[in-house]
Amino acid sequence: MHDLGFFALFLICGLSVFVFRAFIPQELLTMYLVGISIVFLLSAILMRQNNHRKKYFDVVFAFFIAAFASVLQQIVVSVGWWSGSTVSDIATSTVLSTVLVVIPIIVLTKIAGSNMASIHIAKGRFWLGFAVGLAGYILFFVTSIEGATTLFAGKNLSLERVLPWMPWIMTFVLSNGLREELWFRGLFLKKFEAFVGSKTANLLQALVFSLAHIDVQYTPELLSFLGITLLLGLAFGFLIQKTRSLLGAILFHAGADVPVVIGIFSNL
Repeated sequence: MHDLGFFALFLICGLSVFVFRAFIPQELLTMYLVGISIVFLLSAILMRQNNHRKKYFDVVFAFFIAAFASVLQQIVVSVGWWSGSTVSDIATSTVLSTVLVVIPIIVLTKIAGSNMASIHIAKGRFWLGFAVGLAGYILFFVTSIEGATTLFAGKNLSLERVLPWMPWIMTFVLSNGLREELWFRGLFLKKFEAFVGSKTANLLQALVFSLAHIDVQYTPELLSFLGITLLLGLAFGFLIQKTRSLLGAILFHAGADVPVVIGIFSNL
């Protein structure tokens, strides 16, 4: 029951950062994100100052970091810097999004007194992660045109049409793989494990990761996509736990994004 309570609490906190925003009116979204950031920050400060509650500081502060990164992204969107509808525009926006997530996570983790291994930025079992991640990348890459056509409404796709997009596809998927693996899993897995164990922690992050895609517009098969995203989230998390590094999951995730991006680009 104790683990179940933590699971429910962390799930609600994760949904508040990554999922509830889909149901907030756009004109109120910045205020909402700033509000939950302040709540998490003040809660983390109070936890750190109380000897009995200090053990909760890391996980609460992680929710603050995640929410703060969302605030930065929303500010960029609201001032119009996140615009453009060409292949290069979309890839460039993804790089900007990655910078706005990765830098705050690293800087604030250091400010909190934690090392990079706490967020799985570490060599870990390098070759295992690299081999599994590369295999996953190749698998998705070689089936990307079929996947884009089946799940992501890809139009008039052929190798000849896709090849000129490859530099932008690679830019997009590697940036997004780094951003989402650090944001959803690197930041949270070890913090969750301290309270609910490794298997439940992995399920928890995968649920949040999957539901965070509930408002995507790039697939007509949303339920199937959410199910696939849940399974991939579990696989990515398991790989991080076994290798103690983000590397393999980033590569695997990047491969899984290739058919998504091809589908999006084909509809521009």
